[in-house]
Amino acid sequence: MKRLVVLVGLPGSGKTDFRRRHPEWAVVSKDSIRWETFHSNYAPEYEDVVDRIFASTLVEVIASNAEVVCVDDMNLGRDTRRELIELAALSGREAIAYVLPSEPIEELFSRANHRLEQLSASNADLPLTDLPKARFDALVRSCEPVDVREGFARVEQLDELPDAGTSTVAGRSGRRKPLDRRQSLPLFVP
Repeated sequence: MKRLVVLVGLPGSGKTDFRRRHPEWAVVSKDSIRWETFHSNYAPEYEDVVDRIFASTLVEVIASNAEVVCVDDMNLGRDTRRELIELAALSGREAIAYVLPSEPIEELFSRANHRLEQLSASNADLPLTDLPKARFDALVRSCEPVDVREGFARVEQLDELPDAGTSTVAGRSGRRKPLDRRQSLPLFVP
């Protein structure tokens, strides 16, 4: 059965690093939309447009032939996850959540800002800003625990922060062999 993978985690928890270890997944990411469309990270004045682009892209990708579609976003609240679970059900996909660690909070905050610093250093044309502590603290407060009773077929709790080269899901190494051949996704097909 085709799957919709929903990543859940705070900034700095390793969602993007985790999904990069699965090159066979078709990925929809608000961060990618922000960087590629608006050439910046989070900016409140763009978020409505980012949400609309994300939603339309997700609908197109989820209707594609991709075996696994991954939503690389925070997905911290049940309402957001419920919408994704409903979309998965409507498209005949199994919804699976991968929950990244939410502790230690200070390390996550530091990792998120370090990642932004690295992106800024390697992309001088992107006006990236630090993640304000107040915004990060608000995100921490908005986290709602993930439960299979929300409608997920499975919830996988990652038991440690992923670092480059490994990912651990319930204590197992999570490497997969990349596909031999990639096919483009049929986006915006009439």
